[in-house]
Amino acid sequence: MRPTKQKLQSDVRLVGIPVSPGVARGKLVVFDREELTIPRVTIESSQIPGEMARLEAALVVTRKQIQEIKDLLSESIGEKDASIFEAHLLVVEDAMLIQAVHKQLESKKLSVEYVFHHIITQYAQTMRDMDDPYLAERASDILDVGKRVINNLMGKKPVEKYHLDEPSIILAHDLSPADTALLDRTKVLGFATDVGGPVGHTAILARALNIPAVVGLKDASFSLTSGLDVLLDGYEGIIIVSPSEKTQFEYGQIEIRRNRVEAELESLRDTPATTTDGRRLVVSANVELPEDLPLLREAGAEGIGLYRTEFLFMNRLTLPDENEQIEVYRKVIEASNPHPVIFRTLDCGGDKMPNNMEMEPEMNPFLGWRAIRLTLQRRDIFETQLRAICRAGAGHRIRIMFPMIATLEELTEAKSILQNVLLELDRESRDRSHDIELGAMIEVPSAALIVDRIVPEVDFLSIGTNDLVQYTLACDRTNEKVAYLYQPTHPAIIALISRVVQAAHDGNIWVGVCGEMAGEVLYTPLLLGLGVDEFSMGSVFIPRIKRAIQRLDYGQMQILAHSLAQMSTGQDVRDTIEEVALQHYPELLE
Repeated sequence: MRPTKQKLQSDVRLVGIPVSPGVARGKLVVFDREELTIPRVTIESSQIPGEMARLEAALVVTRKQIQEIKDLLSESIGEKDASIFEAHLLVVEDAMLIQAVHKQLESKKLSVEYVFHHIITQYAQTMRDMDDPYLAERASDILDVGKRVINNLMGKKPVEKYHLDEPSIILAHDLSPADTALLDRTKVLGFATDVGGPVGHTAILARALNIPAVVGLKDASFSLTSGLDVLLDGYEGIIIVSPSEKTQFEYGQIEIRRNRVEAELESLRDTPATTTDGRRLVVSANVELPEDLPLLREAGAEGIGLYRTEFLFMNRLTLPDENEQIEVYRKVIEASNPHPVIFRTLDCGGDKMPNNMEMEPEMNPFLGWRAIRLTLQRRDIFETQLRAICRAGAGHRIRIMFPMIATLEELTEAKSILQNVLLELDRESRDRSHDIELGAMIEVPSAALIVDRIVPEVDFLSIGTNDLVQYTLACDRTNEKVAYLYQPTHPAIIALISRVVQAAHDGNIWVGVCGEMAGEVLYTPLLLGLGVDEFSMGSVFIPRIKRAIQRLDYGQMQILAHSLAQMSTGQDVRDTIEEVALQHYPELLE
């Protein structure tokens, strides 16, 4: 049932997720959600070839439409940002998808639009259910392309969406990347949506187009009406309905300060992350998809601190072969050169299970057959991936990291498999990397507690704080009832990180952090003081973390970390590091 629209007072604030910075003021235009209705029509076996021909024709038209949008964007914002539509083009060119449609046409004897909609919805739901925000946000891309294909199958001509008579702020249930790309930038002051996240292509495009945007407002498009005066804050993820004169003035002053900060951050791209007392740290990027690669140099990343390889395995009917993986991994290495890449081996299971791997349901998949546990048992998958990484890295230094190590036996077995792969490649006289560093992800409490045994076996460690916090405190951060327990500043988390860093340094190896803590300036004083050597995060956060590091004194932060470790509650720790952050870089917290 749609929420009842109600009269709102002045300065009413609706909180969502900030995805594109900037402040916009103007009249609100609310667009209704467009529903897609597909009739269930049965067909005969003799009609299947004709249905497949209709699908092929619709895919050709769809590809042309997407290419036109991509070309239009390339002219206005450049090839780099327009390249996100490469993912859309891959959907219409996916031979496995077409094969799946043909198979269901034969078994279900239903019209091709009905079957295609069923399959594309399943693919999208698989992505949407994932805990990994990068992969989950790909669901909107799949649905956008699917809807376009279905409209072409049903003979519906594209309609001009979001027509505006005057400069306004758009509010919609959702905006596809294509919708966003085609917005009239002379009249769209900003936009907001009920759904969406910070790493989706719609969010990326909003930033590229310099349009302030807020997503994740839940049911705002149902409760607000067109014509309201609103202020949209793309920094904090807020919409203020009927802002008072006082609020408008305050925001005017804040925007002036923020614009000044953004200009300063832009100048930091090629500067080192060095503390005031001379400690040099490495700030690198977490990368999910090939289209993220151009952002590395733009943000000033010093290599890739975490390359998630699982995207290659998702939403397809067959596993990627060795040559396909080599091609992708080479592009990643070239984009990061001269800085190294850390390839995390396949980390699937839990909520990230490829369609091409048959698995029986598990009572608790997050504590089940996943990550290194899965690949050690599926050696065919593991060996193929290791071969591809090593071959792609020929002539380069590469780093390979094993996820979710819980026991020393797992690490020993994984190393043995890699050694066998290298011997096999040498016997075959294959070109491969001869400069390989091995690492383990510390994201399970057991690994942190036996880290002194793990250190002699590896060249580096990387702390995955997201899972480390979740597993240590036994809380699902996506469960609203227990989300309050997800505290990165909990004394137990500080103790585990401190233990890992100390063991790594005692063993003369370096240690990084690749969880969300690394990209939040609030936690920079804590991680710096604990002695972390590398911060890896989404590219967009790199300039801010560089600025924070450049404002802090390592010696002082070591003293701070020692005092924080003595505190009894996570809130006490958080309050203290917030005071430090406000003292050294208040502009980054505004």
